[in-house]
Amino acid sequence: QGINAFTLGMRSVNPKAEVRVIWLNEWFNPPREREAATTLMNQGADVLAFHTGSTAVMAAAEARGKLAVAYHSDMRKVAPTAQIAAITHQWGDYYTRRVRAVQDGSWKSGALWGGVRDGMIRVGDFGPKVPAEVQREVLQAQQAIGAGKLRPFQANHGPIRDAEGREVIAAGQALGDEQILSMNWLVKGVRGGLPR
Repeated sequence: QGINAFTLGMRSVNPKAEVRVIWLNEWFNPPREREAATTLMNQGADVLAFHTGSTAVMAAAEARGKLAVAYHSDMRKVAPTAQIAAITHQWGDYYTRRVRAVQDGSWKSGALWGGVRDGMIRVGDFGPKVPAEVQREVLQAQQAIGAGKLRPFQANHGPIRDAEGREVIAAGQALGDEQILSMNWLVKGVRGGLPR
């Protein structure tokens, strides 16, 4: 979902841009994260994004003068000029409510699919290279997602195709949460397949 959403957003601005993916298949391994980032930069990547648990990718981007999107926290301390923005999870309120439910005996098991609308995901903490106009545009898009007015997986301008060219979302259609949760394809513009 993250790779596809990132790619669709990127290609809405630059339809010829490509995303290259390196799968680490582990959450936290700073040396491998840095190695993957270096490999991508050596292949010509000018912006990095990641879904791992350290600051290694941000530090690698900073060292090479590239740009990167931080994940889970504001990483400007590690990458003061490389950070474009940070995607952060705001789970404090949720955790507090869950602990209180345990304490008062009302806790029940359940699944959670929280996002921008629920205040659990936020984009912000823009770096110095992001113009104010772009920051406003990003924050407006985030607000529209939260309000349900912008759906990242909606085919507004013709069908959305996967990396093999197959139509995966028909023109005018949008994916629901269940379809997003079970996504097992990569959108057109992504180089590299799914992990085996």
